[in-house]
Amino acid sequence: MKTHRISTTISQKHWELLKKHAEKFETQQKTLELALENLDNSSREAPELTLEEKYWMRLKQARSLIIIEKTTFKMMIETADVELLSEFFIRNKIIEYTIELYFQKSLEECSLKEIINGLVVNLRITNWVDTIDYKDCNSYYKLIITHDFGFTFAKLLSIWIDNMFKNHGVKVESIVSVKTIFIKILKTN
Repeated sequence: MKTHRISTTISQKHWELLKKHAEKFETQQKTLELALENLDNSSREAPELTLEEKYWMRLKQARSLIIIEKTTFKMMIETADVELLSEFFIRNKIIEYTIELYFQKSLEECSLKEIINGLVVNLRITNWVDTIDYKDCNSYYKLIITHDFGFTFAKLLSIWIDNMFKNHGVKVESIVSVKTIFIKILKTN
């Protein structure tokens, strides 16, 4: 391997850093070579953000979410005025808003599959549910949600999701239990 001699001056701060890291990497030469390689590696193009990462960035910019500990959220749901909370979500189209924010287009412009995907990503990101997935069952989609927030939460979430689909002309059938929600989303009216 061909080598080259360099001679330069560095600030006291950087001299201390070089001494510190030279102890770790055995020589000043190895330390400088590693630092240059790391600079080269970090300057390469960053990987494309996933849709979920882009969504997180949009949520941060929108300043529409606050972080709350899960047990506190559960207690708030259990003690909330269910009718008032449900009316608020429906009137303000909270779920619709989050899907539009995710896709950066109106819900009317979204396909049924996009709406379902947006809902799935949104509920995963917010940690409102433990699991969420859907299956394409030919004439309908079957959305399966599990959570640990109790029957009140299951009922509320089911109402909010059902209402969103019904407002867009999509028929749904829901079965709600204490920890599970099954929603059948018909592809045709």
